[in-house]
Amino acid sequence: MSRISQRSLASRILSFSSSFSLFIHLNPRRAMHCIGIDMSKASFHAALNDSSVEVFANTPEGIEQFMGALRTCECAPEETTIGVEATGVYHLLFSRILTTDGWKVMVINPMLSHRVINSSLRRVKTDRHDAQSLREATRMGFGYRFTDTPDVLALKALVTERAALAKMRGQIKTMIGSHTIREEAAGLQFHDSFAATLVTLSSEIAIIERKMDTYGTDTQKLLRTIPGIGKTSAAFLVAYIGDINRFENSEKLTAYIGLDCRVHESGTSIKGKGYLTKRGNTYLRHVLFMGAFVAAKKNLKLKAYFEKKRAEGKHYHSALCAVERKLVHLIYAVWSRRAPFENR
Repeated sequence: MSRISQRSLASRILSFSSSFSLFIHLNPRRAMHCIGIDMSKASFHAALNDSSVEVFANTPEGIEQFMGALRTCECAPEETTIGVEATGVYHLLFSRILTTDGWKVMVINPMLSHRVINSSLRRVKTDRHDAQSLREATRMGFGYRFTDTPDVLALKALVTERAALAKMRGQIKTMIGSHTIREEAAGLQFHDSFAATLVTLSSEIAIIERKMDTYGTDTQKLLRTIPGIGKTSAAFLVAYIGDINRFENSEKLTAYIGLDCRVHESGTSIKGKGYLTKRGNTYLRHVLFMGAFVAAKKNLKLKAYFEKKRAEGKHYHSALCAVERKLVHLIYAVWSRRAPFENR
């Protein structure tokens, strides 16, 4: 980000803060408490107000102490918004406990939080400063509400582990191929430990896939009525989207996954080419791209749409990306209406 754009963002943040403070002054009954959480593996810094930042252990006991601090500050769940940066798995325990206790937790994309953190002209970078910046991002309305249930968290853990094991299995298959070539070149048979490892990985993947079917079963079955959505992709969708009702429309879902286009325009002279933002979940984009590959062959409407794009001169992968976005709209319609897909 250039210095000019940083200063522009900083001025917008300051302008918003002034407007927000004036709004609260004129509407005292609607005042909301905003808390910023800078999360790490072992602890987290909590910005409770403009000047106070406290440190708590990222454990059930530490989170309980944090909720005690909220009560001491007279923060009520219905009048408080807590913003925490998405930090892999470190924020999950905190978000789940706070949500279960009735608090509103907003998960903020690191790309957005870093813009606020780096908007300071002094370029300060400490945990305390980051917590205050996340508090400011929460006041600005950044982030999406944490709604993951224990079942969704369990399914998310399973699909993530399956993805890791599947990647390892692919690597082992490559090693087996190299091993075979070396044996042929030497004219000798070597000890092969890869084959047994491949069997173990395949067995573990099968176990995980059976467990995946036990979470969000009805929704997974509903999504599998769509050509291109199989067992794995349906489980990924339920795990990483959770509650479809938190998205107002299919465009919001498309943006969440990272399949919306980035537009770069300035005045009349700069008309940049659009690219996918890729801000969302990498796993989702991968399984949906593979789903689009199948849908372009078996889904009558999407097949016609794919052929239309190809006839317009689109590259094969560009046309497939267009089908992928259409598939997301179809997923949203089927899921939100709770109606099976009819391929006609």
